[in-house]
Amino acid sequence: MKLRINIMKQFCGLLFLVTTSFTLPAQSTVELEQILNSVMDKSFAIKTAKNQKDIAEEGFKFYKSLLKPTIGLQASLPGYSKTSTPVIQPDGTISFTSIQQSNSNLSLFGTQVIAATGGTVFLNSDIQRFDDFSMNSDQFNGSPIRLGINQPLFGFNPWKYRPQIENLLIEESGLQYNISVEEALGTATELYFNILIAKQNLEIAKTNQLVNEKLLTITEERLALGKVSKDEKLQLEIELNNAKLDVSQAGLQVQQAIASLYTYTSESTPSEAANFMTPIIGEQTIIDQNALLEQYKFNRPEILAFQRAKRQAEMDLAQVKTEFGLQANLQASIGLARGAENLKDIYTDPFTEQQFNIGVQVPILDWGKRKSAMKQVELREKDLDDEYEQQCLIIENEIKQRIYQFERLQSDIQLLKEIMEKAEERFTISNERYILGNIEITNLTLAQREKDQAKRNYINALQNYWVTYYELRALSGYDILTNKKIIYQ
Repeated sequence: MKLRINIMKQFCGLLFLVTTSFTLPAQSTVELEQILNSVMDKSFAIKTAKNQKDIAEEGFKFYKSLLKPTIGLQASLPGYSKTSTPVIQPDGTISFTSIQQSNSNLSLFGTQVIAATGGTVFLNSDIQRFDDFSMNSDQFNGSPIRLGINQPLFGFNPWKYRPQIENLLIEESGLQYNISVEEALGTATELYFNILIAKQNLEIAKTNQLVNEKLLTITEERLALGKVSKDEKLQLEIELNNAKLDVSQAGLQVQQAIASLYTYTSESTPSEAANFMTPIIGEQTIIDQNALLEQYKFNRPEILAFQRAKRQAEMDLAQVKTEFGLQANLQASIGLARGAENLKDIYTDPFTEQQFNIGVQVPILDWGKRKSAMKQVELREKDLDDEYEQQCLIIENEIKQRIYQFERLQSDIQLLKEIMEKAEERFTISNERYILGNIEITNLTLAQREKDQAKRNYINALQNYWVTYYELRALSGYDILTNKKIIYQ
């Protein structure tokens, strides 16, 4: 009777030791939401996604600038030359004559693309001065104003296709940014739960070490009284050594998990111990699978990328048709021009200048170049259709699998929580019974391992729940908990 009372006192002391040994001094509290905010503000992944979005926006601005007038100044001041040049004489012979000349020119020009036709309108003003230092003479030639057009006839007009391609490209970059952010949040969530799992493993290992140390002390007392066999003592010694190894390994895993998370968030690792809170799940959510499968078609960048690629293929086909077919180009201009010895005469008394030219190129025999080039474009377009169809199937199947997993996890987590609580209770009872000598060490070890595994299963299920949640957000571009489209600026 006295032995049992003594054992029970030791057991009570054990419980007190276990419950107080993990009472930590004041710690900073870290929550998942706090980490996700850090990811948004500081992480390299988000910065990279934002840079890609900014690059696309600057590309769109560059495209828009191409549609605006271009104004420039071109000059050669001076174009000096001192050399010897062959000069044909009246009798047909050649005489090499030394020359010293300067040919300078200045041109102010402006051009404007005509998007509807693919042509270009230009306006320019030119002035040229020629100095012959050998003859001690100079002349001027210029055009005060010249207005003209350069217009392909039957030619390829890229501006017919580029507006839609560029608009799709900028919209695609916005959707890609949304998805990249969600993927980054999902990665951070997984890393955050890796810390929770590692900390739980450490807590389990430390608890098991303390329990086994105390049980070993009790078993040694009982062995001395002949109440237990040496086999039980050896079993406890093995369990204690395993627990010590688990503590060492779990401690390393905690440090590695914390370092991985804060490296991802581009922050320094906390210098003091932090208490990472376990996120809870909300009310059970019923997902409308058909609605979510429709949502991804508006929110995934792959959809716009396919539309853009199709438009690009149409442009390539049009270009092939014109490059290997009849080509004609119209060049026309009207303006004022004159050559004179005095500069002012060019601007005070110019004559009317008119230029007009149509160049034509007609293929007669191309040995099947046009046909082969068009066939290549058509085959690439067909391959594009097949690839897009396969890509959609992959996304849809992934969404369906994540929906099934998410809904199953919602119910599983509640069951796993109950299992964890019951396994904890069973271990406590088994521990008491072993101390009182009512069960074998094997049963106690089994209860302990079931308790540990139940805790791990519960936290793993929570991790899968939140990671799956962010995977669904990334796959669909839609928040299933708030029923809103995901948009980041």
